[in-house]
Amino acid sequence: MTSRWSSIVLIYLFGLAATSALGMMGPLADDIGRAFAVSGSVVGIAIAGQLLPLAFAGIPMGWLIDRIGPRPLLGVGVLCLAACSLANGLLGSFGLLRLSLLMEGIALVAVLTAGQVMLMVTTEGRRQVQALTLWSTVMPVGYALGLLLVSPFAGGAGWQTGFLLHAGVLVVLALTVPLLPDVRLRVGAGSGFGVLRNVRVLRFGLGLSMSALAGIGTSAVGALYLSQAHGIELARSAQMMALASVSGVAGSLLVGLLLTRGWPGLPIGVLVVVIALTGGVAFYVPWGWLAVAWGGAILQQLAVGGFIALTYALLPRALPDPGMAGTAAGMVGQITGIGATLSAPVFFAALAYGQWSYFLVILLIAWGGSLLLLPVWSRAAPAGSQPARCP
Repeated sequence: MTSRWSSIVLIYLFGLAATSALGMMGPLADDIGRAFAVSGSVVGIAIAGQLLPLAFAGIPMGWLIDRIGPRPLLGVGVLCLAACSLANGLLGSFGLLRLSLLMEGIALVAVLTAGQVMLMVTTEGRRQVQALTLWSTVMPVGYALGLLLVSPFAGGAGWQTGFLLHAGVLVVLALTVPLLPDVRLRVGAGSGFGVLRNVRVLRFGLGLSMSALAGIGTSAVGALYLSQAHGIELARSAQMMALASVSGVAGSLLVGLLLTRGWPGLPIGVLVVVIALTGGVAFYVPWGWLAVAWGGAILQQLAVGGFIALTYALLPRALPDPGMAGTAAGMVGQITGIGATLSAPVFFAALAYGQWSYFLVILLIAWGGSLLLLPVWSRAAPAGSQPARCP
């Protein structure tokens, strides 16, 4: 079967609700530091704890999805996220906040892995490319929604209000789980181990990991950097970064369009990296013009969205056995999580040093490495290259 667009959009909403939790943390970093009397670097480490499960939970989640199907994991994941957001809005202990962020990260892995696998399983051909291209936008769009949700409360006494609102949205979304497609993968013997030995899947994960370090890192410190470098209010800079993050959707859609029109992966990858580095120079070099910096933020998010779309759309072609879908998605997500986990400490450390050139060095290494590692050997996935499933 091929999912209707209503089901695809609903799955997408689950992804947005999950990734919005990540976007909520950056603008509140100063508030958390003041409330719990800790330094910015310590807050950065706590935020990294939210991303830490991305570095170790992907493969176990993928294995579990291969056995029980993606729908149960989506339901459990959003309920756990709701509980964690509620806790973040009520807790008065920094240690408990760190624990809540860690649990939130585990739930995030469940939702992201299950959502991607569900789209891989329930779509095929051109619609599969379109659905996975749409799914590739959950990070920038969700991040932007998180920024917008908390920006009105950043710097004020009610800075925890955004967490409570987030919890309410997640509870409502959990009620729609029965509307999701109920599918199961047919897992062949040894297919999970086959994924772990698949060099192409490994390279997809490593390339996406390095781009995640650059993209998530810039998103994490972007609002604070704009505020400090250009002397604007934090609430305004957070809103500017949120709007810039939405441009990642355009990058994803552009790459999806190029793939469906037969463009090979290599020129698309080169174009994405050139855009990313140009945006980094515009954003981090202190030119003195806020419009230039904001334009640089937009270009970087365009590149982030485009690179994710390129990876997700080509990933099914790396799977000789359709039953590998869950473990493959989990493996790529887990390797990507390493870069995501390192992003906040690395970029907050660079911000603490106050040297804009450090940011450019990080971006050059991360984006250059992502292009070299990405196995851009094929065009968009053809019809029929979908994982096997059963009702």
